[in-house]
Amino acid sequence: MNEKTIQTGALSEVSTLTPKEKALNTAKKLVPFLGIILMIIIFQTAGHGKLLAKGNVNSIINQTVYVAIMSFGAVFVYSHGGMDLSYGSILGFSVLIGIFVANTGAPLPVIILSNIGAALIWSLLNGFCSIYLKVSSFIVSLCIMYMCRGILNTVCASQKYSVPVEIYSYDSRQIKLTVLIISFIVCYFLFEKSALGKANKAIGGNERAARIAGVNVEKMRMLAYIVSGITIGISAFILMARAGSVSTSTGQGLEMNVVTALVLGGVPLSGGSRVRMSGALVGSFSVIILRNGLIILGVNERLVEGIQGIVLLLLVLLTYVKNKDGIEN
Repeated sequence: MNEKTIQTGALSEVSTLTPKEKALNTAKKLVPFLGIILMIIIFQTAGHGKLLAKGNVNSIINQTVYVAIMSFGAVFVYSHGGMDLSYGSILGFSVLIGIFVANTGAPLPVIILSNIGAALIWSLLNGFCSIYLKVSSFIVSLCIMYMCRGILNTVCASQKYSVPVEIYSYDSRQIKLTVLIISFIVCYFLFEKSALGKANKAIGGNERAARIAGVNVEKMRMLAYIVSGITIGISAFILMARAGSVSTSTGQGLEMNVVTALVLGGVPLSGGSRVRMSGALVGSFSVIILRNGLIILGVNERLVEGIQGIVLLLLVLLTYVKNKDGIEN
């Protein structure tokens, strides 16, 4: 177990693990990386080299970028034991608002801010209801998911809304990879090196102990939702530039991609000190490679979602068994 103490106003961890336990923990951290390598080898071989073909690599990057960026924000929420199932619907709503703003002739910074602002409104509502009103984060996020999807279904039911032609110029691999790298670096330092990340991990590990240690639990949890909202808004602009339009299905199913990415990346959904930002990055590529590889092998896309659900269930059950045996995630 890890004991959390206050040292010069920041949380630090004092490890009491034995050398054998440390070696086991190191091996567990490598599992997500080994998993993605194994998937690449299997799908590249079984798919006769199609997985790593230039066109397919571009497709994997296009699909991974906005899932990964949202996952970076999700890490902050899930690290303190929160849950959010509204990512895809909030993303769709944010795309809708961004398109409306873009069609007024607004400059690029205003458009991006409108994407972020639209996502932040819902994330703040999610955080406020779950943190201050003590409503289950699962229930709150489920309600927000239905509200956002309801707005999209109503507004987009009879008319298609598209972005101005100039927005398409931002759908380039260089821009997306640059945004992905910058987002990861910023989120990594916020989560792994700052008091914000350390506090949320401490809350997820033991909320009562975190309060005793002087952590402002409500404030830190709320800041986690703010970071999450910002990452959803950034992802919305990337998707908006790529898709060029918004429909009733925009963002549908992405919430499960985010959750699956976290699980495949070895992020324990119960939160705590074992949560790592690198897991979100590895997991995001893993979930897209898994889906892409299955499609290359000729698996029906509807069945792919079922297989993804089975994989998620197995990993969650594995985590449950570990916890039941007293092994910390």
